[in-house]
Amino acid sequence: MNYELAMAKMFKKSDSEDTTFEACIGTVIKAPPETTITIWDGQVTLFPHMLYMNDRLYDDYTREFDIVGDITEITINAATSNSTCPLGAVNAHGTIKGAGKYKAVGTIINTDTLKVGDYVKVIPTEKGQKWFIDSKYRKVKE
Repeated sequence: MNYELAMAKMFKKSDSEDTTFEACIGTVIKAPPETTITIWDGQVTLFPHMLYMNDRLYDDYTREFDIVGDITEITINAATSNSTCPLGAVNAHGTIKGAGKYKAVGTIINTDTLKVGDYVKVIPTEKGQKWFIDSKYRKVKE
């Protein structure tokens, strides 16, 4: 039986049985960009045209950051120095230790995404026509 017909029959049956589609755990069987997920113990396959994925799960997701904090401990082992003293000798700095404050701004870019075998939470729209891939999860214990 073709997949579309089987899925249509399942949805039609659910209409008559007052079944509600709920969030469920899916397993990635094909990684992005052609993300494909199985649900209900492999009974149903969700194909890319049916899926919307949380932006943070893509490998090109970017986010700006601004961090302010305290350096509680730092040790720097200076092996070389490019500063010279007035007599022309190079100053060997050895180990520098300290503490202080820091501020940083920049961009975080995801470099990973979903992989085959990952567990994801999928949430259906009404009647299961479209599904949202919400987030990635780990099984607590096998």
